[in-house]
Amino acid sequence: MADNGESTSEHRLNIAARFGFFVIGIITVLLGLVLPILSARLSLNDAQAGTLFIAQFSGSITGTLFSGRLIKRFGFDGTLLAGLVLLMLGIPGLNLWSLPACLVSVFVYGAGLGVSIPATNLLAIEVAPITRRTAAANFINFCWGLGAIASQPFVALFATADSLLTATLVLDAMLLFVAALVFSSRRAASPQSVRPDSPEPASRIWNKPIAWLIAAFNFLNIGVESGLGGWLTTYSDRLQSEGRMWFNATILFFAFLVIGRGLASVISRWVTENQLLIGCTITLMFGVGLILVTNNPVTPLAGAVVAGLGTSAIFPTNVVRFTNLFGPSATRQATPLFVTGTVGAAVLSSLVGFVSTRSGSLQTGLLVLAASAALLLTIQVLFSSTRRKHDRSFADF
Repeated sequence: MADNGESTSEHRLNIAARFGFFVIGIITVLLGLVLPILSARLSLNDAQAGTLFIAQFSGSITGTLFSGRLIKRFGFDGTLLAGLVLLMLGIPGLNLWSLPACLVSVFVYGAGLGVSIPATNLLAIEVAPITRRTAAANFINFCWGLGAIASQPFVALFATADSLLTATLVLDAMLLFVAALVFSSRRAASPQSVRPDSPEPASRIWNKPIAWLIAAFNFLNIGVESGLGGWLTTYSDRLQSEGRMWFNATILFFAFLVIGRGLASVISRWVTENQLLIGCTITLMFGVGLILVTNNPVTPLAGAVVAGLGTSAIFPTNVVRFTNLFGPSATRQATPLFVTGTVGAAVLSSLVGFVSTRSGSLQTGLLVLAASAALLLTIQVLFSSTRRKHDRSFADF
């Protein structure tokens, strides 16, 4: 009987995590889509509007830093609940009529993203059988990608030129539904059912160079992914002599990122983590190169497709590699892994802009991402060769 109850609880948690990550995908990219509405309502110039992105990034970093402590104390489900509450508190603040109030609200829901994204990823890995962890991690991030793609039609359906009230109410209603599922599962489950085993001291993991190499791998991958997502449209537009584009390169990038994660959740049954990551990093590097190889405006579209497929499975599979390498207790010590990814997104995206401005060429700026993709492949080759030679002692490296 207890086993049946626990199975039902885990099933509810899986539904909550998947639907919740879909909603979180919408919220993650929401600010960029509603920025014109906020700028008009609050009479913001570009510099003032930019502070909203700083608020979201700062909140996300803060939330990610605290997520590890919350996971240790409350487990993955309790931490996810905390993140959902922060999201529900922050989202309605987009309707406020002063910039400082909106900044506080964006910071709060940014913190909610920082708490809930690691908790959801680690929860999906924790409740999955060991042989299915890579598939589970890719599928949960596939759900996030669906949300990111759905964000634009969501805003078009529920927002108006001067109001975000309906859109924020719908988002809060969906978040409340997810929170109710998580809470009911939390009460039904045994206290340890979604909580990691006895923790291993962080020093035993983060004193090892291999742990920081995995974190550096995450820094580069999320940085390249965010850099492409942030700059592809601008780059493609500048190559369009007539200013006309049949397909948006950024939408293609995210669409095939989502498709790739769906495929990876199936392919991972027959290939190892290293084989999947080698294939993905090679594909990513080829895609970035294809974007930059010519000034033909059509080529970046093909490159966006290839790069989207390439980067799709890298983040979730790298997180699974970390947890498999250091054991079940490693999920409590994964905070630096997520923090370096968030920092990588900010650093590499900003560095593209800096190099572009200094050189007078966005194509030159995007070489930052090409170099990062090449370094990503180099690190993965190092992982693969080291793992083959020292499989049993790899975690001691």
